[in-house]
Amino acid sequence: MNTFTAKISGSRYGQLTVLGDVTMTVESGGMLVLLGSNGAGKTTTLRSLVAVVDTAYREVHLNGKNLSGLPSWCLPSEGIVLVPDGARCFPNVSVYDNLRGTFAATHQRVDGAEFKRLYDEVISFFPILGQRAQQISGTMSGGQRQMLAVGRALMAEPRVLLLDEPSAGLAPIIVEELFETLGKIKHERGCSVILAEQNAGYATQFAGDCIVLAEGKVVLSGPMNTVLSDERLRTAYLGL
Repeated sequence: MNTFTAKISGSRYGQLTVLGDVTMTVESGGMLVLLGSNGAGKTTTLRSLVAVVDTAYREVHLNGKNLSGLPSWCLPSEGIVLVPDGARCFPNVSVYDNLRGTFAATHQRVDGAEFKRLYDEVISFFPILGQRAQQISGTMSGGQRQMLAVGRALMAEPRVLLLDEPSAGLAPIIVEELFETLGKIKHERGCSVILAEQNAGYATQFAGDCIVLAEGKVVLSGPMNTVLSDERLRTAYLGL
C-alpha cells in the first residue's frame, strides 16, 4: 500500500510568493484533484511537490520514507513522476523510442524482458500508441501526444502519478477516454494519482478527494461529494 503525504508552504518565483499552505494525503489507488481557475496555484502546487519551485517549507513522504530533501531528478526513481502540461514528448523521435528512452533513464539495468512487460502494459492502456509505435511523435494529434506523455510516465513505474491539466486543449471525447484510462491505471497499477484540472466535469467523476485553490490559497478540501455540494466551490470558480 502506498501512502503519499505532503505539506508545502510559501512557494515562490523569485521574490514573489504565490502559494500558501497546502497539505495532502493520498492512499494507494486514490485520486486527488486540484481544482481552481486559471492562476489559482494548481501548477505551482505540483511543481512544488517535485521540488522545481522554491518553497519556504516542503515535506514529502511516501510510505513513511522522507523524500523532502531530494532534488527533482531523483524523485522518479523513488516513484514520484510528474506529467507536465502541454502533452510533452520528444517530438523528433518515434513513439517507441520515447517509451524506450524513459525506461532506460529510470531503470538502473536495461532488461529486455522488463521493458517488454512495461511496454505491453502501456499499450494495453493506450492501444493507439502500439498502432503508432514507429510514428514520429511530433506528427501525432494533441490527444495522442497526451496519451504518450502519460505512457512515458508509466514506463518509470510511478507509485505517485502527478498530472498537470491533462485535458487542456483536447476534444471532449478524448478527455473522456483519457480519464477513463486514468481510472483504470490507478485501479490496476495501485498508484496514487494527483492531478491539477481547470475542467471540473470529468475530474470529479473519478477523483475521491479534492482541494480547491483560489489566489494561491486552499479555500476548500475534503471528499469529492462534500466539496461538490459546498457553495465555496462556485465562489472559487466564478467569484459569486
